Amino acid sequence: MKRTLSHTLGFMMAALFALTGCIPESSQAEEFKEGTQYVTISPAIPTEVPAGKVEVTELFWYGCPHCYEMEPTINTFLSKKPDNVVFQRVPATLSPRWAYHAKLYYVGKMLDPDGAKNVHTKIFEALQKQRRQINDDAAMTRFFVELGFSADQVKNALNSMEMKAMMARADEVGTKSKADSVPVIIVNGKYRTSPSMVGSEEKLLQVINYLVARESK
Repeated sequence: MKRTLSHTLGFMMAALFALTGCIPESSQAEEFKEGTQYVTISPAIPTEVPAGKVEVTELFWYGCPHCYEMEPTINTFLSKKPDNVVFQRVPATLSPRWAYHAKLYYVGKMLDPDGAKNVHTKIFEALQKQRRQINDDAAMTRFFVELGFSADQVKNALNSMEMKAMMARADEVGTKSKADSVPVIIVNGKYRTSPSMVGSEEKLLQVINYLVARESK
């Protein structure tokens, strides 16, 4: 009797596995909750990506140690992001000092558009590790000249129409996202999340991927 029962149970388990298959843990997507791990931005922020693409934006400040510490997490995301994701950084402009550092970011972006000279990381290291004070045009010019750029290049970038447009975009994203601290991640102009909301940077990547998947449907 025991042998027959064991045989029957074995057959039933085999049939069950045949029907369901083996489900890897990575495919068991966690359902994150609006208001807990992310919030909905209403009205949504207009995106700057082509149709079919999903925009992922990091709102940051060079003076924020948490933003600096999150750089490896951002790099991990960039190395594994789906092909339909367009990532961009937007500097927060929540105070005059933050707004000046936004100009610092955009000058660096104009001087090193493809990131070949790693200017973004060098700015972060100058402020976070070297404790440099780059809060006016003279200090900014000295910094970029040290990196091999000319004073005229810095001046032209600061006074360009491109700078005005990018600063206006930074103000728009910061205001419409209703973010009062950084770092913050915005997905497709519709959702805002952050390490402080989700509890860890590892969980942050999961939430970003979850929201990207929602927007990709």
